[in-house]
Amino acid sequence: MKNEIDIPIQKEEDMVAANLRRDTYSQTRDKQALEFNTAIASRLLAKDKTISKCEKCGKEFTSESTSEFTKCPECR
Repeated sequence: MKNEIDIPIQKEEDMVAANLRRDTYSQTRDKQALEFNTAIASRLLAKDKTISKCEKCGKEFTSESTSEFTKCPECR
């Protein structure tokens, strides 16, 4: 039996290559976060706006939220 333990030493990575890899990763991560934030914001805006149909004239109109009014602003 051996009394000594061999621990493999990892190669030192070139600092320029490591910095380039980090920059590429961070740019990709930032771009993905921007896309996610945009998608979330547009989903929240779409959730607040609903399309309703006027009972009187039959026109479709957007309302900010679900309300009691079922008539378009022109018919009120």
